[in-house]
Amino acid sequence: MLKIGKYTISGGILAPMAGYTDIAFRTLCKECGAGLTVTEMVSVRGLVHDSQKTNALMRLSEIERPSCIQLFGNDPRDFAVAVKTLDCDVIDVNMGCPMPKIVKNGDGSALLNDPLRAGEIVSAIKSATDKPVTVKTRLGYRMGKNQAEALIESVAKAGAAAVTVHGRYAEQRYAGTSDSDAIIRIAKRSSIPIVMNGDLCDCSEPKPPIAAYMIGRRALANPHVFDGEGFNPFVVARRHIELLLQYFDDRYTIIQARKFFVHYFRGVTGGKALRTAVNYAETVSQVIKALDECEKLN
Repeated sequence: MLKIGKYTISGGILAPMAGYTDIAFRTLCKECGAGLTVTEMVSVRGLVHDSQKTNALMRLSEIERPSCIQLFGNDPRDFAVAVKTLDCDVIDVNMGCPMPKIVKNGDGSALLNDPLRAGEIVSAIKSATDKPVTVKTRLGYRMGKNQAEALIESVAKAGAAAVTVHGRYAEQRYAGTSDSDAIIRIAKRSSIPIVMNGDLCDCSEPKPPIAAYMIGRRALANPHVFDGEGFNPFVVARRHIELLLQYFDDRYTIIQARKFFVHYFRGVTGGKALRTAVNYAETVSQVIKALDECEKLN
């Protein structure tokens, strides 16, 4: 069990993943047992400037309770302004994204090099809202340079309720293996709950000192990783399409089907032909027809 402010989270947490964890997929994962879902990361600069694209990322479904929006940026003043506009239960701050376009602006994992500023960001948020604040980070920026503990100490003093640690360094991006032992050592010394992220395959109840598991790429292949029920890719794909059409237009639905079917149908008989058909599909009905044809082979 993970306590975040007044909220008790039971079950695995869906990691925020740009381009994937939109409102449709988050809803699907909640239906499949996720205890908490987190939006794609949202720019505080975009919020301050009332970006329409930014606002679209923050749509939440009724099933997402408690709800969590993840923000990124590096200016505490921007965070203080931005959080006043949020209609969610929990605010998460990305201090771990390793992508160059994020890091070059001083955002994401760049904050591992500046734990003082990391704490100032959390403090600014706490001064502007009573919503609980969490942080997501990595072991460090450069290989072997363990900076997570200094950042965690700083944000804990500023009032963060919990920190998720991905067991890689920013330099690694997603290569190599996540170091779960390093996360456990960090958790033993932390004054606030630590959530483990990276290369996790199930959502079984974690043993102390880890408070919860956060699942990312594994959920893309099987949203039922959260409840442990049998995975039927055809059932999941049809429900996913239904949810996409509920929130988005046909074009976006087809694009997302192309992304997710690579994961859903890996190793499935006829899966390659299905993915090829969807890549050439121009209508949702063509996607569904391809699904039907593949299912007949299984």
